[in-house]
Formats: sequence, C-alpha cells, structure tokens
Amino acid sequence: MSKNIIKSLEKIRERIKDLRVFSDYTLEEFAKKLGISTDEYLEYESGQKSMSIGMLYSIAGALMIDPGVLLTGEDPKDKDVAVIYNGKGREITRYDGYSFSSLNNSFVDAAFEPMLVTIKEGVLPELVRHGGEEFNYVIDGKLRVIVNEKDYYLTKGDSIYFDATFPHAQVAMTTVARFLTVIQKL
Repeated sequence: MSKNIIKSLEKIRERIKDLRVFSDYTLEEFAKKLGISTDEYLEYESGQKSMSIGMLYSIAGALMIDPGVLLTGEDPKDKDVAVIYNGKGREITRYDGYSFSSLNNSFVDAAFEPMLVTIKEGVLPELVRHGGEEFNYVIDGKLRVIVNEKDYYLTKGDSIYFDATFPHAQVAMTTVARFLTVIQKL
C-alpha cells in the first residue's frame, strides 16, 4: 500500500476517533450504537480492519455528521448548488486498486452521494451493506456487481439499481473499471 493511501486512511481514522471522543462516546457505547462488538469497532478505528463505505456511512450517521467530513475533514458549504468540474472531485483512495471521487462533497445535507469509482482488476472488495438504495452506471470497462448472492455482469453504458441493505460489491472484470455510483443517504 502506498504511503499516500496509508496517510489518507490514517487521517480518516483519526477524525473518527477524535469525533467519537469529542461526542463523549466510550468505545463500548459507540460500538453498541453501530450494532457491532467493541472489538470489531476497535479494529476499524485502529486500522486493523478495512472500513467499507457502508461502515463509514454508519459511523457518520451515528456521529450525526456528513460522511464527507470524515473523508475530507471539511464541512460542506454549498446550500443551493454544488459544481464539481472535471477531475476536481475529492479523490479518496480506500486501498490499492480501489478509489473514488466524491461528486458533491461541498453540498450541505445532500440526499444522495454520487461518486466516480475506479477499481482495478484483481481487487476483491468485501461485501457491504448500508441503508438506502444504490445506482451504478458503468463508464469504462466491465464490472461484476454482486447483490444478495447474485452476480450481474455489466459493460459500458449498463446500469443497475438495487436495495443497498442487501450485501453487495463491485469487481472489475477488465484491467480497470470505472463507474458512477449514486448512494441514497438516510
């Protein structure tokens, strides 16, 4: 894993810990609020376990903040319109071979989280769940989308819309796959 990725992930974990402590939650209280064991939560906060987007959203929800604050350290500021120019979205590398660019990180209380996701072939993300619904639209490459133990194979121009409370993941079937995802925030 590159040094930049490690630094980015460390900053996110630091923000989570700082905000948890600032909100006066003990490890046990916060883990209970998330519906997981204290040991599992500590693995996320310490970086021993990779944090899914769903878990990041759950943590943001428990802290009653926008997930963008955890990712960027900045509060959203735009109330009417948020414009993200080509290549100017907030780039987040979750781990080697999996990155995304937020396409509305500056909009206050957004109902949806649109992201441009890039996955490299060979990366096998864990199945995740989160509240709401999700939409994926393939921009480049071929993508395998797993939803509730069923596989869907998509190519450029294809899309899928699903209940995000089902376990799901996306896997690149070409050297690189890029897709737009829009996640409903709850």
